[in-house]
Amino acid sequence: MKLDNFDLVVIGAGVIGLSVAFRIKQIKPQMKVAVVGDSVNSLMASRAAAGMLAPYGESESDDCFFRFCRESLEKYPKFVDELVGVSGESIYLSMAGSIMPKLLVGDRWEDRLTFLEKVGAPFEVWSKERVREKIPYLSEECGEVIWVGQGQINNRQLHDALVKAIKNLGVELIDQRVTGFIKSGDVLDYAVTDSGKIKSREFILAGGSWSGPLAKVLDVELPIRPVKGQMCRVQVDDDCLEYTVGGYLTYIAPWREGNGFVLGSTMEDRGYDPIIENEAIQRLIDQAARVLPCLRNAPLIESWTGLRPAADDGMPVMGKSSRYQNLFYSTGHFRNGILQTPNQADYMAQHVLGTLDREIEEFSPSRYNL
Repeated sequence: MKLDNFDLVVIGAGVIGLSVAFRIKQIKPQMKVAVVGDSVNSLMASRAAAGMLAPYGESESDDCFFRFCRESLEKYPKFVDELVGVSGESIYLSMAGSIMPKLLVGDRWEDRLTFLEKVGAPFEVWSKERVREKIPYLSEECGEVIWVGQGQINNRQLHDALVKAIKNLGVELIDQRVTGFIKSGDVLDYAVTDSGKIKSREFILAGGSWSGPLAKVLDVELPIRPVKGQMCRVQVDDDCLEYTVGGYLTYIAPWREGNGFVLGSTMEDRGYDPIIENEAIQRLIDQAARVLPCLRNAPLIESWTGLRPAADDGMPVMGKSSRYQNLFYSTGHFRNGILQTPNQADYMAQHVLGTLDREIEEFSPSRYNL
């Protein structure tokens, strides 16, 4: 491998790492940037997600995490326009909104409404009669639904476009696995791969569920664990559903454009287990079919497993290391990596370029002495 001396090396080729490289290269075209990692890893959260952009469904309180997610949702249309312009790739993005059926929300219905009112969310409560009019394929068992102004993206198209965009901007994508580092005291000099060393002035660790093992090489205890999710995609006509469907541990994400619907997802604390279980996939289909009966006999296109990177406190780890002078972190995005991508890219670019006005303390690596 050619031992180039980079200004910045991003370790991790998921949407988190790619989007930071994309934004930094846009702002500072003269910077020499590389992204190192396997960009087609089937267990990567970026390609295993459903692409739901749902801050109002994921959050329980009006805290910094929720506000960061909401800001990211608002940035999505412009971010996608930029990305399409640079990459030349098409990306399916829908801002038609999400529905939360009473069937899935259950006894948290009133709490959801209280939260949505408190944060000033764009939402409506649809009666059973209006549901029958607007979504005739929905099961009558769903009852009332809450419509919320949220979004959904084809995350695989997003990932593909980011790969193409950074290459078009002159970022070097190095398809290698980082196995360690060479350091001088509290300064990282090289990232070590299976094929050689990569020298850089600064590094960002954005390795998702693999960030923890890499941090151990630096004698750092990064409390990130993989949370397994099994999912599937079925072939259904686009006309069956315009909105995403969200509930507790059940969701339906129409990828449309003839790409079927994604159904998910399990939440399993089973380490790096990649096994797909037919029984688990069938449960996902059965649960989703209670909401949309046409799913019950829909042809199965594919099923897969992904690993979400979860920090101990559920917050992402984003910012500058307190242990190493030239190391940054952007990892631990758990269930919201796709949602947080645009805002994360801006936030981390400002960190690296020294233009950040205010650090979000709850996200800071210093909370774990990193």
